[in-house]
Amino acid sequence: MVTERFDILIVGAGPAGSFAAERLARDGVRVALFDGRPAGEPKACGGGVTSKALKQWPHLLEAVGRTVEELEMYSPGGKMLFLKLEEPFAIYSRIAFDSYLRDRAGEAGAHIFTERVSFQQRKSEKDDWVVRGQSGAEWSAPLLVAADGAGSRIAKLLAGALPKEEMEVAFGYRAPLPKEE
Repeated sequence: MVTERFDILIVGAGPAGSFAAERLARDGVRVALFDGRPAGEPKACGGGVTSKALKQWPHLLEAVGRTVEELEMYSPGGKMLFLKLEEPFAIYSRIAFDSYLRDRAGEAGAHIFTERVSFQQRKSEKDDWVVRGQSGAEWSAPLLVAADGAGSRIAKLLAGALPKEEMEVAFGYRAPLPKEE
């Protein structure tokens, strides 16, 4: 089988991987972006983008989302805290947000591959990284970005697992929003 060569391989098409792929592709870098998560599979995420990020990258408002200007939070004991925000932030469906960013990367020229991959560790710094798909296809590049999340398989293999004290506990949620009028 022929190995397709790129300037950089990015494993993980969440916000970090897709954003990096888009920026690099816009600069003329030959990018391969790998998304191994099945389409529509939920991902634990807070689903929000801060006002600071929206100012830096206003195109993020084009993604399917809503802005939030006030919050009501309830404690397990039933106490309510109401916050009126000085600056709104955006909330998204993580599935829609990832899809939006991945599509932008593709439109910028990144090559998108939708299959789980494994990688082959380099024997020396002169060698390319090699990524192999479930289909048997292979891709190589001198640079590899591990953007496959907090539980990164690549990072674990190269640097070891993160110590438990550096991991945060998180959960995902789905909440229907009222229709906009």
